[in-house]
Amino acid sequence: MKYRTLGKTGIKSSVLGFGAMRLPLNSENPEDVNTRETVKMVDYAVEHGINMFDTALLYHTNDRSKPGVSETILGQTLKEYGDEVHISTKMPSWNIDSWKYFDNTLNSHLERLGRDSIELFFIHSIKDSYYESIKENGLYSFIDRAIDDGRIEHAGFSTHGSYNLLEQVLSDYDSWEFVLTQQNYLDNEENPGLTGLKKLNKLNIGTMIMEPLRGGQLAQNLPPSIEEIFDKSEHDYSPIEWAFYYLWDKSEVNCVLSGMSNSEQVKHNIELADNAKTGMLSKDDYRLLDEIKEEYGKLNNIPCTSCNYCMPCPFGVNIPKCFYEYNMDKVSYSSNASIQYKFHLHEDRKAHNCTRCGKCVLKCPQSINIPEQLSIVEKHFGE
Repeated sequence: MKYRTLGKTGIKSSVLGFGAMRLPLNSENPEDVNTRETVKMVDYAVEHGINMFDTALLYHTNDRSKPGVSETILGQTLKEYGDEVHISTKMPSWNIDSWKYFDNTLNSHLERLGRDSIELFFIHSIKDSYYESIKENGLYSFIDRAIDDGRIEHAGFSTHGSYNLLEQVLSDYDSWEFVLTQQNYLDNEENPGLTGLKKLNKLNIGTMIMEPLRGGQLAQNLPPSIEEIFDKSEHDYSPIEWAFYYLWDKSEVNCVLSGMSNSEQVKHNIELADNAKTGMLSKDDYRLLDEIKEEYGKLNNIPCTSCNYCMPCPFGVNIPKCFYEYNMDKVSYSSNASIQYKFHLHEDRKAHNCTRCGKCVLKCPQSINIPEQLSIVEKHFGE
């Protein structure tokens, strides 16, 4: 395993981090985590050098008003490893409106993790639309007090927002030590892109990367036109290798978080991480990835990463599944995606059940106009 320093935290982080957002399940219920398989995966990860584990209050829950089970499972599983591993977790930024909320929620994080202090604490998914509100509600005084009383060791934030938002958040508070942004070879100009990554590196703020495979879209079921472009390369890289090597090639990237759902994924990703280094890709490789991005742009996909923040829909629509099958159907010559949507997705979960209430739009980190896109999905597949 390779390690890089996580900015001013001074932590030597494994270049591959274990994301606990997509743990293995016993059923379709996100709270029904297969703990035996999870323990097996975590133990293997630690034994083979992964020392960074990431979770959040809302990972593996059916109801966003209540905590998920991810923190509890991860905290219990990692307890025996003590200081050998590092754990990060996230508090929903959109709910921060008082010291009472911040204080109570922080204490609940600690209880579920089984720890007296959170080493790496994120303010989760700061967005352009409500940043000023949470700042005015006392965000930074809350963080300062929690650092002073020892419940937080290092403070950071995650964002899918604009580069301008990143600059503003960094300028408003000088105690940020690490930041989590979305980055892959398709999303290198947004959220807040490579420009933001370089800004963070210049300030010696640790950089953690989410969605390296864009919710799995860059790992499997690639469109034939994309495969044809990859075939022109002199490398025999798999799609997953291209995605990870693109990130690890950059010295500005400290840790890439990957949500792994089975032991095979853990083993494979660790094998790739053992190869991580800067200078892995040539100018020709980057020209090829630019061509890949241009081709994807022609395919007109919905940029959903299946993070499930929009769920549950009050009217029952399975938003990520609708978008996933639409994207797969748009880029594939196979009829499988259409079959999956039409015959295997329950009628009550399909796009035509959307009432355009707009609640999902406020929650979406990608700022997707979900009702508008659902109407496109409905039209594409037919009611």
